[in-house]
Amino acid sequence: MSHNHSHSGPCGHDHHHDDDSHVKADQGDQDLLFSSIDRDRVVALNETTSGSAALTIKSWEHRSDPQPEVISDADDQLIIHIPFTSSVKLSTFLFRPSSQPELTPSTIKLYKNLPESSLTFDDISSLSEAKTTTTLSSIPTVQDTAQVISFPLQPVKWSNTDSVTIFVESSLGGDQSGIQFLGFKGKSSGYTRAAPQNIVYESAPQLKDHSKVGADSLSSAHGFGH
Repeated sequence: MSHNHSHSGPCGHDHHHDDDSHVKADQGDQDLLFSSIDRDRVVALNETTSGSAALTIKSWEHRSDPQPEVISDADDQLIIHIPFTSSVKLSTFLFRPSSQPELTPSTIKLYKNLPESSLTFDDISSLSEAKTTTTLSSIPTVQDTAQVISFPLQPVKWSNTDSVTIFVESSLGGDQSGIQFLGFKGKSSGYTRAAPQNIVYESAPQLKDHSKVGADSLSSAHGFGH
């Protein structure tokens, strides 16, 4: 799958823009929504170790811990569905890729309130770009920055958020992708909902339905965009 890349800046690097903003430096744990994430209900597809994606949602003091991390299994795609205990307004997506640079995702798509029935690779791959709330690309590796990557989100897009679905579409190496830390900043409504019952998810990657996505050839990895 090919991806379009935007203009080159005066520094000679390719830069990519979403209408949210660029990466900002690590800014502390103010407004961290760690306690508002329903970690017991996190669902991941194509993770090598079951339950590992949920364990990457760490407290702030453990944000730089290399383990646990989630690594994809059959190829470099991952779906991670993260529900909140109450509706939230998101302001920042926090992310740290694997310590192995080739496992760094090259394209991540974020979906707001995606129906749980859509948590299959076929369904999410067939969604139109208009359904994507935010797209991240040219993601820095751990060699580019030792800090957690802080990606500002437009609150107007991310108000009344009940869940975020993260779709790692491709990685730099093209074989597997890996994530050490996931988190969000924002404000919680404080209204706690009961968990839905009797939901069945795809429990393992289905190779016949899960087409491989080739990695982009990136000239640099110093920014986000679409």
